[in-house]
Amino acid sequence: MKKHRIASLILVLTTRCNLSCRYCYLDAKKQGQNMSEPTLNQALTLIDHSSPCHIQITGGEPTLVPERIAMVAEKCAAMASRPKLAIQTNATLLTREMVSLFKKYEIQVGISLDGPPDVHDRLRGQASECLRGMKLLEEEKVPFRVTTVICEENILHLDRLALLLAGFSNSRGIGLDLLVNRGRAALGSLQPPSAKILASGVRNLVNTLEQINKHRIHPIHLRELGILRHRRKKQVFCHAARGNSLAVHPDGSLYPCGQTLADSDFFLGTIQKPFPDFSSSLTAVSLRNKQCRYCYLKQVCPGDCPARIHYSRKRKKLICALYRSLTDRKTTIPH
Repeated sequence: MKKHRIASLILVLTTRCNLSCRYCYLDAKKQGQNMSEPTLNQALTLIDHSSPCHIQITGGEPTLVPERIAMVAEKCAAMASRPKLAIQTNATLLTREMVSLFKKYEIQVGISLDGPPDVHDRLRGQASECLRGMKLLEEEKVPFRVTTVICEENILHLDRLALLLAGFSNSRGIGLDLLVNRGRAALGSLQPPSAKILASGVRNLVNTLEQINKHRIHPIHLRELGILRHRRKKQVFCHAARGNSLAVHPDGSLYPCGQTLADSDFFLGTIQKPFPDFSSSLTAVSLRNKQCRYCYLKQVCPGDCPARIHYSRKRKKLICALYRSLTDRKTTIPH
């Protein structure tokens, strides 16, 4: 198979999940498919060893198949190019053995946490088990970051989430993902916040983080502030839209990114056969519209994920509100 310059390889080790999140865009359930060892081996041949590569281990819930996580780690450790590894998990099934594996192979840990325990329980469930997993990471001194899906039910509780993370010395950051109108979220039980409430919630979060970070050795960074700081004019920030990202389903089918997984509109073929030029499937989705040319944020706004825009057109207004709330603040973006 022809090698492509894959900067981001997403390995979906399983479509199964032990939770039933109200907005899961994959509609993951307890029953599903695990990636076989032959499929995993073929997926890893997609890496171009002449350039850096980031491998994201995900699902479903990847910790349901810990033997596959170990397999990825061991195989990548044997590669001359040594790809960087990361895992996204709900943390409810973490064991000390798994955490030791993360530490041994320097696997970056991302935790899906949508607010303080009462809010997280309403949106995802098993908040107490998630906190237990976070405490294991803390005990083993493994740094972690949190990703929060933003909806109307948790937007005004982000400051409380920051206060919760302040109790973990190894918490390193928070990233905000706006609700995607796909899977369970498309059923309508959850809605995105209004632009005004979104801006208010984000400002409260940033103000709280600023106060917390005055007393921490390792600050808790807001991912979106980092995106603004590292912006590149006229450069598409999305790896998939640039044609160097690939997500591998457990059945071996290929998609531009994890967001588009199992969507026939974005199907790119399989790992058993040469796949087509996959850049066109996402660059066809515009990152910006005509109104953007009149916005004073146009020189700093990084745009948004084209796949997420594809699933929810309202996101353009919300992403603008998010970054406007950050750039309108009197404080400067930290370096």
